[in-house]
Amino acid sequence: MTVVNSAVDFKLLDPVVIQARRLGFICQFQESNYWLILPQQSDQNWKLEQVGDRWTLSVGDVPQIRLYTEEAIAFLERVRFENN
Repeated sequence: MTVVNSAVDFKLLDPVVIQARRLGFICQFQESNYWLILPQQSDQNWKLEQVGDRWTLSVGDVPQIRLYTEEAIAFLERVRFENN
């Protein structure tokens, strides 16, 4: 697993990852060649995992819903807004 913290050409990244990075979420590139997005705060127990062209939102390691790109971005923006 690789944590992306360095200057990366974000044009090559998925739009969800681009927005997640802008909002300050933890983005990890997995060995499976997909992205994992984690909350900033350790007390939050969710994750977004890229599966093909969709994103799976899991809470407590239990998959809840599969999201399209726009839905995943909206989720991240809402979480960020609610935590400020």
